[in-house]
Amino acid sequence: MVDRISTGIPGLDEIMLGGMLPQRTYMVNGGAGSGKTTLSLHFLTQNPEEDSLYITFDKNSDTIQWLADTLGLTSLKLHFQDMSPGLLHEEVSAAFDVVPSSELGLSPVLQRICDAVDEFRPARIVIEPLSSLLYLSPDGYQFRRQCQALFNHLAATGATVLFTSEAGSATFSENAGGDLQFICDGVIELQSMQEGRSISVTKFRGSGFADGAHFLRLTANGMRVFPRLVPEDHARSFERHLLSSGIPRIDEILNGGINRGTVTIISGPTGVGKTTLGMEFLLAAVRRGESSVVYTFEEDNWTMMDRCRSIGMPIDEIIETGKLHIRPVEPMRYSPDELALAVREEVELRGVQTVMLDSSSGYQMSVSRLSVAGDEIIERLHALCRYLTGMGVTVLIINETPTIASDNVQPTDPPISHLGDTLILLRYREDRGEVCKTIGVLKKRTGDFEKSLRGFEIRSDGIWVGEPLYHLRGILRGIPWQSQDHNGPDITRS
Repeated sequence: MVDRISTGIPGLDEIMLGGMLPQRTYMVNGGAGSGKTTLSLHFLTQNPEEDSLYITFDKNSDTIQWLADTLGLTSLKLHFQDMSPGLLHEEVSAAFDVVPSSELGLSPVLQRICDAVDEFRPARIVIEPLSSLLYLSPDGYQFRRQCQALFNHLAATGATVLFTSEAGSATFSENAGGDLQFICDGVIELQSMQEGRSISVTKFRGSGFADGAHFLRLTANGMRVFPRLVPEDHARSFERHLLSSGIPRIDEILNGGINRGTVTIISGPTGVGKTTLGMEFLLAAVRRGESSVVYTFEEDNWTMMDRCRSIGMPIDEIIETGKLHIRPVEPMRYSPDELALAVREEVELRGVQTVMLDSSSGYQMSVSRLSVAGDEIIERLHALCRYLTGMGVTVLIINETPTIASDNVQPTDPPISHLGDTLILLRYREDRGEVCKTIGVLKKRTGDFEKSLRGFEIRSDGIWVGEPLYHLRGILRGIPWQSQDHNGPDITRS
């Protein structure tokens, strides 16, 4: 097994299946502000015991040192070879040289790089941006040959090299800048999006890597990378036994409860009681001694706790046990990759066994604004659910439907019903001028369930579920009528 060296960014190491291969050359390509310098500083300061060398052609070493100090990415063994433009009067004088610098070629510059390497003997080297040297070479062919010779020399000294390239740079031909990616061992692409940034590995000679674009943030402490969730990479064995909801009549409808490691969607219009029912499932999990977490996209934890207190749920005592956590998520600032990493940490580090997402519409907002191009809610939610169920975690998804009553009943919005193993539908119905509620199960892949609809209410002492409403028809439309063939008592509120 080949040893790896860390990039200094844990998420990027995960994408590269453990890190970079030593004594190889890697290209970081990206536009202005995409994070090339920050990534370079992470790489150079990852191991404070190693000498590292920063060769810069555009920013002077003082500017880079200031950025390193600001981000806390410093090392006593970080050295600089400053080849950036000098003072203004020096540059003006150089403009009147008899022999322009471009005619001198790359040789003097490459010699200065080699001299700095011989002086500091670095284990890691950054050249930023190597694409600037295009302007010093007589043609693209010579540029490629001399860069390849430089890489060979640096690798022979035992160094691992990272060089940056400015996206879109070209001099002698349309593909001149692109030649760099053919002579390096790996390519890392940084991209600025409308909302946020992304990172992807497009080439990694001698190794596999995680495909696709991954969300990243530039923070006060440097760069954070959030790898895309690949469900197939995570699984463990578990028993799919039945789990009670904690409410006997809900368990009756579900023929005993829901199964561990499955997805249950609780769907219905606004205010019908979806979140409250979901919290009852979480309360039952805590009473079994399991750890649970709810991610709420639409209200803060105090609002949710007040809601629970209003129906007599001992939410404060539950929170104090440490078995239940309420995690508010701001969908306008939280990407799907960030949420996936947060969920993984809850499951793999804290041992969470039940996860509730409240709601799918809030999750959809984060997907639409803060994910890479082409992502859709169904694709990302599918990956998250597959990961959780593969880890034996029971998933509850709160889904809000847009209509209160309709002839065309839509179980979920967006259409995610196929993601659920169990689908519980809550509906409004009009009864003698009053707004009433019903509950029913539309599907359960792991077993049988009651096909009837029942009355459903949120009361001060908790959730109430009535007897089956056999005497009513048209309940799903919202305006039921009395069945003519029903011989039982006319009790619509039973």
